[in-house]
Amino acid sequence: MRSLLIGLLALLFVGLPAQAASLSSAGSYLGKSLDANGCARESGETASVHLTSWVALGLVASGRSAGFAASCIERHASALTATTDIELATLALAAAGRNPSNAGGRNLVRAIQTSLHKGRIGTLVASNQFGILALKAAGASIPAAARRTLIADQNRDGSWPVSLGGDGDSNLTASGIMAAVALGIAPTSTVIVRAVAYLKRFRSHGGYALTAGSTPDAQSTAWVLQGLAAAGKRDPAAEAYLTSLQGSTGAVAYQRGLAITPVWVTAQAALGLARRPLPLRP
Repeated sequence: MRSLLIGLLALLFVGLPAQAASLSSAGSYLGKSLDANGCARESGETASVHLTSWVALGLVASGRSAGFAASCIERHASALTATTDIELATLALAAAGRNPSNAGGRNLVRAIQTSLHKGRIGTLVASNQFGILALKAAGASIPAAARRTLIADQNRDGSWPVSLGGDGDSNLTASGIMAAVALGIAPTSTVIVRAVAYLKRFRSHGGYALTAGSTPDAQSTAWVLQGLAAAGKRDPAAEAYLTSLQGSTGAVAYQRGLAITPVWVTAQAALGLARRPLPLRP
């Protein structure tokens, strides 16, 4: 038993520098994705505020400044229309140390608070979760109805679905855990304990998949690592799987042998590698 414990500790301490190097490399790659205006783009594609928001979060998670990206978000905040885009921009600006209540003259926090519809922030399970996280990040009040809806949206098996009544997926179950913790729901509560237990169904070949039984991918693995971190848990094997998908440029592949939307994937992977749940602090 003693030798086993020593071996496990050795693996842990050997893994820490590798993980730090992986995060640093990811941060460097993400920084290079920003154009002269601080806006992020995939190679050969047009820059977008949505992608820039994810890059800002990835930069903060990797220990880098997201001020340049935040400036881009602020300049284009007035054009944001989708509730989830507004929520993501709010999370990114707050993580970068900016004020989402005055993003280029627009109050993104008010836009979220006034999007309450039939007890839900926005119209989606996801928009309610992200709305809770965004308002928490901004230090704003969270409608009591949104809390009730978050709990009501959870399936009996502990997962959260994309559409009400549907099968749960790993990403929304993980973000549901983060939203619940942001509301002050204890990790020992039935809501979170059931959700954490359900995440095990998405384990696949060392990582985690979007749906049970499918191929693991970097983004789903990162989401699960964040959800586990919010609940005070971790999965070293999944962390190692995520690190193994990173190439020499710092970019993280979506799946083994499949590199698509590398900027977006790397930004989300950085959050998982850092084991930092939303909302991020500067």
